[in-house]
Amino acid sequence: MISKTSTARFIGIPVLVGMLSTPIYASTPDAGRSMIVTGTASVSVELVYPQYAQVGGDDIGGGSNSGADDDNRRVTPSGPAVAVSNARTTQIVNQLNQIQNICEFMGDEYRVSCFATTYRDLADEIPANGDYEEAREVLLDTARKLDSLVRSNLDRQKPALSARIRTEGGQSRPTPPMRAVQATRAAELNRQASNIVAEAETVLLRSASSDAARAIHYQRIAAAVGSNKVLLRSS
Repeated sequence: MISKTSTARFIGIPVLVGMLSTPIYASTPDAGRSMIVTGTASVSVELVYPQYAQVGGDDIGGGSNSGADDDNRRVTPSGPAVAVSNARTTQIVNQLNQIQNICEFMGDEYRVSCFATTYRDLADEIPANGDYEEAREVLLDTARKLDSLVRSNLDRQKPALSARIRTEGGQSRPTPPMRAVQATRAAELNRQASNIVAEAETVLLRSASSDAARAIHYQRIAAAVGSNKVLLRSS
């Protein structure tokens, strides 16, 4: 987790960044619209204004308001049952840690949406069948609840932001748009979001206690989710 020891501004939005072992490059509004943080393992995160996100739009996390019963689920992928493994659990934990860094970097008004969009993206990568199915469902349900907070308190005057994640292999992919909540409500909404994430942590730990074979794997995932909860509480 990045320690909050220095402050920068991204296109007029306050964000907190820490002192890293490699430089932080921050552009000004006149120089361009991007900010890149390069951290460990040669992974960089670039915050950009996505061209597909319009100011005042309703889309949050890549979804829309067209369906009132939308719970952030996409088409459930088919496939064989997947057993827990150290490699796959480590991948999930690493992604949760990367989510932590991205959402810490975002301003307080974008933080709830940041967790909503990145949790849903992560859930989409987790096998829908097998030992990780419950972890996937927990993340999807958490994303839905966080998304609901944002939709009910949306600041339509602020643009959507997206993070483009670049790995050491040179691959790059953007997150869905992240929308801002009303500034006057941001602190309270972040506290509400921390309770939602804490609930997800509890469910994951309960699942770990019910199945010895996957216990350590769910405990590791729950611990990473717990770190996300702490970030929201400190907002």
